[in-house]
Amino acid sequence: QGILGVFWNKVLFLTEYLYDNVQHEHFLAAISIVGTIASILIVGYIMTHLVKIEEEKLIKNGSINQKTKISSCNQVQELKLHELRVEKYNGLVRLLKPGCRTIILITDLNSRKKLIPDFHKAAWPYRKNKTLMFGHMLIEKGLSWYSELLRLSLSDSRTLQINPRNCIGTVIALNGHRKYFCVYHAKHPDSRMDNKRILKMTKYLVKDFDEEEGLPSWPINGVENNKISEENLLAGLSNWLDRLFEGMTDRYYINYWPDFSTK
Repeated sequence: QGILGVFWNKVLFLTEYLYDNVQHEHFLAAISIVGTIASILIVGYIMTHLVKIEEEKLIKNGSINQKTKISSCNQVQELKLHELRVEKYNGLVRLLKPGCRTIILITDLNSRKKLIPDFHKAAWPYRKNKTLMFGHMLIEKGLSWYSELLRLSLSDSRTLQINPRNCIGTVIALNGHRKYFCVYHAKHPDSRMDNKRILKMTKYLVKDFDEEEGLPSWPINGVENNKISEENLLAGLSNWLDRLFEGMTDRYYINYWPDFSTK
């Protein structure tokens, strides 16, 4: 009680001092401001208390699950993967804003269950980057589009007959505004001679795959017989993404984005 008495005496002293030394209009204005702030704090406290009481009632009645409430508070930002198809093509590619990119994984019906989780894991560190979108494309639906994309990058007038199986595990980063793309391919690492790289890659994509194994024969260190299994197709993707965002990957420019057709 002694402490409260001292505090109250100081408040009275301060009030008398302000009343004697401050003009009457200023004193009333100060009192009004203090009263407004105090009213806001009191109303906020009352509202918080009422909300807390209401939540406790709902939890008791079973209307709110306590575990659901905790999980919503601890919710982690998700990484959404879009499927590249006709109705989403403009939004994912053609109408991208400057500085934005879409990164697409190419799969088929048999490999998507294995490759998409690996792709999601590699892309997860970049989930908070608002300039990036991630997705996947079934080669069965986008083969003609991908063939035309490669043809445009080569400035070739011929129609490319690409083997769909050889495209599995390819990742393409598309810059819709500046009309260029970058390619990750397990067999073809980036090189300074980007024109020769895309030419070699295209030649590989149009050749037949190993019918007996059902997997493409991808040379490693010049050895033709070595193969890369589906489990290892995206093994180097994380490093490639780091280099992509550092601007160290090959870029292939085109004059326009081809139409996306499922035919």
